Amino acid sequence: MSYPINFKNIHPEVDFYSELDAAHRKAEDYLLGFKWCAEIKDCFLYYNLGEIFSIFLFEIENTQSAGDRFLWIIVGDIPSMYLDIYGTKSTVEVVEDYIKLAADWIVNVRARKSVEDCYPFDAEPKIELANLLAKRIAFMKDALLNNMDEVALHINA
Repeated sequence: MSYPINFKNIHPEVDFYSELDAAHRKAEDYLLGFKWCAEIKDCFLYYNLGEIFSIFLFEIENTQSAGDRFLWIIVGDIPSMYLDIYGTKSTVEVVEDYIKLAADWIVNVRARKSVEDCYPFDAEPKIELANLLAKRIAFMKDALLNNMDEVALHINA
């Protein structure tokens, strides 16, 4: 399977096909939860482990910053995250950024410090959640990063 795939072209031969609709819906709901996301214009699947972990690239109408039309969205059995495309140019970089931002949040939660300056995960800053997220990012470091294809950002801007 060759990525990226425009989500409009997803078909039953795509890995984790039965889970992709739920992962896509989760990504859409997450993105539409932000006031600045007025509309979703298009979506591309860049990495796919179904509901476990998926990376999408969305094109949106951004009411706060017209230049920020494209955003990476990471969803799965982890707190969702969006990243802009300016510093993050591939799927590997998306995962590396997720790991760094999550690690910062985990350190602050475990130290009982404020998470105000951390990435704004939609998760309660509790030790139990920090420990669960730490296990997920350990998996991302140990298994995912070493085995995933690096798919470069490709947009028709």
